Amino acid sequence: MEVFTIFLSSLIAVISPLGLVVDSVVANQLRSQVKSVEKLAVRVDNTPSYQPIAGKIDRIRIASRGVEVIENLRIDTLDLETDPIDINISKIQNLEGIKSIQSSLNKPFQGGIRLVIKEQDLNLALEAYSIREQLQALLDTVLPPEAPSFNILKLQLNFMAENRLALEIELEQPGEEGEPPIELAIAAEVGFEIDQGKNIKLKDLSAIINDRKISSRFANILLAGISDRLSLDIFADQGFLVRILQVNMDENTLDIAAFFRLDTVQDNQ
Repeated sequence: MEVFTIFLSSLIAVISPLGLVVDSVVANQLRSQVKSVEKLAVRVDNTPSYQPIAGKIDRIRIASRGVEVIENLRIDTLDLETDPIDINISKIQNLEGIKSIQSSLNKPFQGGIRLVIKEQDLNLALEAYSIREQLQALLDTVLPPEAPSFNILKLQLNFMAENRLALEIELEQPGEEGEPPIELAIAAEVGFEIDQGKNIKLKDLSAIINDRKISSRFANILLAGISDRLSLDIFADQGFLVRILQVNMDENTLDIAAFFRLDTVQDNQ
């Protein structure tokens, strides 16, 4: 979600009554909004050329390599191509948050995106404190209230062929007063598939916890609980639709192609 917010706010910020929307302006604005980017190419298509005066753009194509939108997470490839854009230029002042961006749209903003993440970059990110904090918060949310709390000590992912992941996880359960903490070492493999373009379904989980293999019954219960929370519809309340068109994973790379649409405020009502 953050990448689209950055892109839209950057785009709207350079649209003015003067119609100054050129490739280099959009590229410079995008560079100023991300943590870092190694390569960035932007192409803005307009026919006729004065269309930006009315807030209209035929298409924008962005190709980036080595971009860091979220601190400490390097994205190997981030390519984006939009459908025609229509923005109300009288509403482009003081844009803060997704709702104000929606209010500036005369029609939904939509297009396609390709995202490529390398295994090495992902594991480097998992070692960063800022991302580990977010994962800890996610774990605390996923676990049921009656479950004991766990602190994440280590998390490493290994990409596998046929959309499978191998995970190495070390967790620590705080001990009772005066007792040492309990450590859990987990080695797991799990597959995934995309259902209806929006639901990430985990399957075929096998796991060993402290040298003991978990039962298939417990694995299925665990998968069901996690999969129920892995839906891209979590963005629907914000008027943001994302659908995965294709996903491929090999031993080094996760490659995702998706469609996105941000509705106008009127479309949300």
